[in-house]
Amino acid sequence: MPGQATILPGGIYPPVPTFFDPDQQLDLLTLQRHLRRLETSGVAGYVLMGSNGEAVHLDNEERARLLAASYETAVRSADNPLPLIAGCGAQSTRQTIAYCEQAAHYGASFALILPPSYYPRRMDDVALRAHYWAVADASPLPILIYNMPSSAAGINLSVDLICALAEHPNIVGVKDSSSDIVKLMQLVARAEPTFRIFAGSADILLPALVGGAIGAVAALANVFPRTVCRLQALFEQEKIEEARILQAQLIPANSAVTSKYGVAGLKAALEHCVGYGGVPRLPLQPLTQHEQQALLSTLTPLKAREVSEDEG
Repeated sequence: MPGQATILPGGIYPPVPTFFDPDQQLDLLTLQRHLRRLETSGVAGYVLMGSNGEAVHLDNEERARLLAASYETAVRSADNPLPLIAGCGAQSTRQTIAYCEQAAHYGASFALILPPSYYPRRMDDVALRAHYWAVADASPLPILIYNMPSSAAGINLSVDLICALAEHPNIVGVKDSSSDIVKLMQLVARAEPTFRIFAGSADILLPALVGGAIGAVAALANVFPRTVCRLQALFEQEKIEEARILQAQLIPANSAVTSKYGVAGLKAALEHCVGYGGVPRLPLQPLTQHEQQALLSTLTPLKAREVSEDEG
């Protein structure tokens, strides 16, 4: 039952957390609850098993169960089926291809591929091009490149490399989490219009859209999906001043759930704002009381706005 989508729509894609129960086992009921909540919020689709999904903490059986539960909720049983993007990056080309095949089998529409980084000094453009090209040749799913230096031992894919990879017919876009607007604009200028370019964070969503991106994979959209989607809608309606004000309001909360507190911050934000979230899988630690208080101070203004967007 592979996903049938071939063109990835623009818009906002939450990188969905993987939820765990108090015994550190998969909590698929909470995952499905979260997907149902997001379905009517305006998001364009979902990213599974990315950095915020703690992909590195999952074994192969858990990946299969997570994919199956997500497909059941977000595609097969959904009133509004949306694309599933599955994180399939691994440290070997062989394993990356295997993850792509697994994701296709369980109904994903696209595969998101982080570069291998265990041997970063050997991952030059020649090695990385060979890796991505081989994966794209073999993958039953279209490929999105995932450029995130902070999760790949500092490997920052160059504009030249990304544009060369964009020539492969099965490599259809990039999520760029380098926060480099100049790079993003260079990609827009050089890649074909059909190559889908997404920002990797809500804190640069407006400048990324101005620069030519078609959306974002944004962790904050798990917590405040309507508000993040509203920012893109304001841009598309050419209400730039309103968009600028909203962008500034998003930055403190976005920083808290990404660069400052990471996965633990995202889950704590969900717990506070929507009543579920839980804790990350060990060795990641939950936030301390002091960290929770600091996080909550950034969330309060957006929490009220999200309720307003929901009621509107």
